[in-house]
Amino acid sequence: MILHRQYTTLSHTCWMVALLLGALYSCNSATDTQQNPTDSATRTVDISQMIPLADTTFSGQKISLWATDSLENKFETLYLKLEDEKGNPLPDVSVDYNLTMDMGMMNHGGPYYPLVSKGGGIYQADVVFIMANMKDMGKGWLFKTLLKGQGKVDTLTFMLPVRQASIPRTLATGTSEDTRVFVSCLLPSTIEVGVHPIEFVLHKMSQETFPTLDGYSVEVDPIMPQMGHGSSGNKNAEGKGNGHYTGIVNLSMPGEWQVKVKLLKDGKPISQDSLVYPIYVKEK
Repeated sequence: MILHRQYTTLSHTCWMVALLLGALYSCNSATDTQQNPTDSATRTVDISQMIPLADTTFSGQKISLWATDSLENKFETLYLKLEDEKGNPLPDVSVDYNLTMDMGMMNHGGPYYPLVSKGGGIYQADVVFIMANMKDMGKGWLFKTLLKGQGKVDTLTFMLPVRQASIPRTLATGTSEDTRVFVSCLLPSTIEVGVHPIEFVLHKMSQETFPTLDGYSVEVDPIMPQMGHGSSGNKNAEGKGNGHYTGIVNLSMPGEWQVKVKLLKDGKPISQDSLVYPIYVKEK
């Protein structure tokens, strides 16, 4: 759904709001990972089987937003497609975006990464929805597409239907050094028996921004609560840069598992809480 169009000069105005997430913080729609769009040499993404989230036509350009599945409060990948009025891709348009949560009386931002060109007028946008939309509280999450040209920015705002995840994948914890940290687990909630790579993305809540967080390691401890045992051969997730951490988990038999997670720095626990990510393991 297209919400509204806004026309601004290149120097846009930022605003300050308070977000109650256990404590009051100043937030806006920006994050310091935001940059100009970057190009990628990877092949064009096929969005024909994806879910269309929103679309509009503006100045002879068709702008649409796509996702592989319905959106939940977790790490999500969206795809922005730009076409001309005949359906031809617009690969050379100067485009950017930002992410805002409209809660009615207050707004705040969320973690998001720079656009990556996938070719064919398609751009990838990785974002983290740190909460779901809340009924009767504002417009919810807004994806603001910024089309730049001729000394101005045309802003096209799309409302995003972000629901509460039934199986948690983005959780928050306090730390002694970086206060509130959001930890997103990218492992699917259902997976086959076996040894799997497990990836996390870390962002901290820092005044007006949600920067990626490096310099940690993520302790992983998979267990089967009903069976009362864990598994061997697991490896803690180590930093790969830009807030990404990769490790290994051994999900050795089918059934309901939990991956318990702690944040470590210099080998010592630094998070206040032990985060738990449920996983259902099925037979191959």
